[in-house]
Amino acid sequence: MKLPFEFGEVVSESYFVNREMERKRLKTNLSGGLNTILISPRRWGKSSLMKQLQIDCQKENLIFCFVDLFQIKNEDEFYHLLVDEIIKKTSSHWEEWVKTARQFFKALTPKLSMGLDPQSDFKLGFEWEDLKKNYSEVLHLAEKVAKEKKVRIVLCVDEFQNVSRFDDPLLFQQRLRSIWQEHKNVSYCIYGSKKHLMMELFQSQSMPFYKFGDVIFLEKIESKAWIPFIQKKFEESNKSIKSNLCQMIVNAVDYHPYYVQQLSLWCWLRTEQKATKKIFEEAKSDLLNQNTIIYSKEVDQLSNTQINFLEALVMGEINFHANEVITKYKLGSSSNVTRIKEALEKKEIIDSFNKKIEFLDPVFKLWFKERYMN
Repeated sequence: MKLPFEFGEVVSESYFVNREMERKRLKTNLSGGLNTILISPRRWGKSSLMKQLQIDCQKENLIFCFVDLFQIKNEDEFYHLLVDEIIKKTSSHWEEWVKTARQFFKALTPKLSMGLDPQSDFKLGFEWEDLKKNYSEVLHLAEKVAKEKKVRIVLCVDEFQNVSRFDDPLLFQQRLRSIWQEHKNVSYCIYGSKKHLMMELFQSQSMPFYKFGDVIFLEKIESKAWIPFIQKKFEESNKSIKSNLCQMIVNAVDYHPYYVQQLSLWCWLRTEQKATKKIFEEAKSDLLNQNTIIYSKEVDQLSNTQINFLEALVMGEINFHANEVITKYKLGSSSNVTRIKEALEKKEIIDSFNKKIEFLDPVFKLWFKERYMN
């Protein structure tokens, strides 16, 4: 039996929740040639949203190509990944891959290597010295293929902020921008999870990708979408859960898509017929127990003032620079508060959303409040 809730992987169709406004906006943007930048914390569903959008656009003349920079360390790896994805998604068999490579590469000489399944497993290799001289051929590939095949390619680049670890990130971004801005048959959707880095890359006037496209900040999915989704999943397996319990699940993990699905699943697994508050509390306790070792190590690496800052945040403090807050939580000084905040943001523990400081991991917040502070 297939489980009713999914997390930890890209979800789509019956497991995908809402995002109707974002899907409509993205479809309009990308089908119309407007580049789009998508920003949200990790595991908020950016990849799932783009995969669902691909399904939504099946009847459109669009080809989606996905490039994930999560494990990409340099330009060389990026160019190889980009070429492989474009050719795989726009060619149906290996003979066409070879033909495409020969047709669109003039200065570069790719070497084709195949895996166990020649229909889907292949890689194109280039000499790095040749790539450095002729990188423009790779960056123009999507546009040339789209124009030749009379389609629009949507090139999705995930975890884009990781270009900052390339040897010369500024030069690399300048190369991308100078070429990609010329393209008429390719729409670029660039997304990332580190808000402060993405903001710097796309909203700083000194950076190459300034004003590259429409910037979308993913918001939390509302209760009116989560509650019927959770109830429907229970009902499909002849189980039931009341709306107030669904709301407790959503509130406990602060509307976080990954954790809502995870906590819902654990409640579902414990339920024989009808979910109860006791089942919810047991499932929540299991979730905290599962993460205790990880969160304990994370807290051990924080200074006393950083821990005090998190305690103030959990207790609902807003104005951290106020003298009474600084004194009550022993934060040192107003300038020290700024340093604490920057350090916690760098550690990816907190971030600011709509001018409000929040924990990036809501289960860490829950554990910190219920287990660490008590």
